[in-house]
Amino acid sequence: MSDAVHILCDDEFHKYMKETAEPYLAECRSECYLEREAGHRLYCAFYEAKSEDIRGAVVISHGFTETADKYFEVIYYFLMSGYHVCIIDHCGHGRSYRLIEDDLSLVHVDSYNRYIDDLGYAANEAKDRWPELPMYLYAHSMGGGVGAGLAALEPELFDKVILTSPMIRPLTGGVPWSLTKLIVGICCRTGRDKAYVMGQKAFVSNYERFETSAAVSKARYYYYQDRRETNPLFQMCGASYGWLREAISLNRFLMDEGVHLIKAPLLLIQSEQDAFVSLDEQVRFIKAIRAARGEEESAELVQIAGTKHEIFNSGEAIWEVYWNRILQFLK
Repeated sequence: MSDAVHILCDDEFHKYMKETAEPYLAECRSECYLEREAGHRLYCAFYEAKSEDIRGAVVISHGFTETADKYFEVIYYFLMSGYHVCIIDHCGHGRSYRLIEDDLSLVHVDSYNRYIDDLGYAANEAKDRWPELPMYLYAHSMGGGVGAGLAALEPELFDKVILTSPMIRPLTGGVPWSLTKLIVGICCRTGRDKAYVMGQKAFVSNYERFETSAAVSKARYYYYQDRRETNPLFQMCGASYGWLREAISLNRFLMDEGVHLIKAPLLLIQSEQDAFVSLDEQVRFIKAIRAARGEEESAELVQIAGTKHEIFNSGEAIWEVYWNRILQFLK
């Protein structure tokens, strides 16, 4: 199979996705609900590549306030490159179960282990589905932190791990990390764990703007934003103090224990400008893994110029660099 994948430019993006990519994805997709815990229905989609030369299976872990549908372009390119795909909507997101059901905008979780266990459950379903194939992880932002946690707790599950703009530690709007931890601890101990973090609020239609978004490509930004505007299940918008508490706990686990447990070759792709996660903490994470392994080659960090947090929502030129780097790593 040729490695050449037609990367879409902004001018053709909407038309191609609607008329070509989406119908193709629908043909490849089978959807189901997994129940790791009784009554907690986890949306999961499996995509079967049609190529005769299948190279592996990729588990995708999406970011905070995202859904599987935001990754249609990513999934399409993986399929066209000969990889099957498994993707879920994390707890509190999209079509999956929620721990708070009366506010679709609020993202809350009781433990970061819930995210890890759900992702691991789906990944093992994928492994059972495609037992002869190598298994890879592609994980973004919050999903990158969760994916790194899974790679640590189940070190034999993935043959290679790709983290893009991973949330090793979230940024906190200029509030020092130590003060953030203190505030979150007080709020959770005083019964506000299910309240919005200060400054965050419910989804407001047409409030969000491309100029302040995490995207560089306007066409890609509005492609998914239009879906959010019309589907209440996609309108997650703010975090609870409980969610932030668990992001803090996940950071502690990854830096104290996870860096010693992850065994798979790892590629961390970093944006140049990031308003959501700490670039410095990503660097420390990679350095700690290298120190734990006593080598540098199997834990790589690459920064891609001209990017914001959502590297996959960049234009054609950046996508070419991004995608070629991913395929090179998977080879």
